[in-house]
Amino acid sequence: MAFWSPRYGFSENLMKHTDMNAFAEVLGPIYWPGGLQTTPKGWTPVDVDRPLKIGIPAMGAFTQFVNVRYDPDTNETDISGFSIDVFEAAVKHLPYQLPYEFVPFNGSYDEMVELVSNKSLDAAVGDIEVIADRYHYVEFTQPYISSGLEMVVTVKPDKLKETEMLVWPFTREMWFLLFVTHLSVCLVACLMEIVHGRSLEDIGAFWFCIDCLLFAPREQFKNPWARLLLAPWLLAIVVVTATFTASLSSMMTVSRVQPSVLDIETLKMTNATVGCNGNSFIVRYLINVLEFRPENIKSIASISDYPEAFERKDITAAFFVSPHAKVFLAKYCNAGFTKTGSVYKPSGFGFVFQKGSPLAIDISEAMLEATESGQVEKLEKQMLSSYNCSSPINSNNGSIGPEPFSGLFLIAGFACALAFLVTIVRLVREHWRNFLPGNVLVEVELQPNPVN
Repeated sequence: MAFWSPRYGFSENLMKHTDMNAFAEVLGPIYWPGGLQTTPKGWTPVDVDRPLKIGIPAMGAFTQFVNVRYDPDTNETDISGFSIDVFEAAVKHLPYQLPYEFVPFNGSYDEMVELVSNKSLDAAVGDIEVIADRYHYVEFTQPYISSGLEMVVTVKPDKLKETEMLVWPFTREMWFLLFVTHLSVCLVACLMEIVHGRSLEDIGAFWFCIDCLLFAPREQFKNPWARLLLAPWLLAIVVVTATFTASLSSMMTVSRVQPSVLDIETLKMTNATVGCNGNSFIVRYLINVLEFRPENIKSIASISDYPEAFERKDITAAFFVSPHAKVFLAKYCNAGFTKTGSVYKPSGFGFVFQKGSPLAIDISEAMLEATESGQVEKLEKQMLSSYNCSSPINSNNGSIGPEPFSGLFLIAGFACALAFLVTIVRLVREHWRNFLPGNVLVEVELQPNPVN
């Protein structure tokens, strides 16, 4: 027997606290329930003598999530992967110790979930999709990574866009705004010269507009306000031209491609064969929801088999859940693959527990803490960092809109509007003076008398 206090712990005599290290020698080792000599983290719902049997997929197509390797020399099984790392990170955030052991399972995902349901396994960890029909007989944790069903196809050169290369650098709105602004500035400048006493033949309005694009008007302006009007617009043309040249040069060095198949309706109309992981729910979803024929669905065993199946024309498209698609495109980023079509049935990957198990709630809370601390995001970046994808396929045009040049357009537009307003006012004043009676009489009196 001994005394215990929050400040000094166990001791024979509460009056003697000079040597705290001597307590263990006097009292002996302290054994916690279960025979542990280390201080437990808290209450645990699992018997220490019977750790949790957690099933993991041993035949998954994407070993980046769960990788099971058996070493015959040491007779040991090495288990690693993103899903394993996330689960272990969540366990560290639990307020109690959770003894467990991984049990590799060689069947399908549905069969592994069924073993959890009939209590042959206590839980299942891996890249297991959270879907509605599994909720009827097992508990899922909160998804640790978002998901959804995506279609990946090969790419082909976009010949149509190659013929339109000269208009790629700018959007349609940008081209329209350039045309309207340039035409407006040129017309107002011509109008100001006409008011100053020049004719259209002298100015050459058409060639004047062309010369402005080349920054070298052939005719000198007599009206100083016309020069002031053209100054901001010529500056805008210089900036826009430099941007156009740089953007076009960049686009010409990048291969322009488009997906070989745009949507699943094309696949079904052409009776094309698609590939997917045969051990996942995707097969059932393609048949029951997307209405593919079972004979048009090919089971692919591993991630490395997909490029070969595409090359042999065995499949036209492949369906992945979003995390798998991200890994596949990162690994084969320069092999000519791209995502296309809609994302179907967004959900996520979660861990499986028996129906009514309180561990599902505790692990969900622990995963939230791991996610908020940035651990899950860091683990995902580590998984993808092994694939150095330096030149991803560019399937969009990357055209530039008028937003970066809004300031130049505003200045040129304001100057054009102000010049047009001043010119119209001057024209109205001159015509008004010509119609005044006094001006007519003065002109008549000033006319010379005819000589007989």
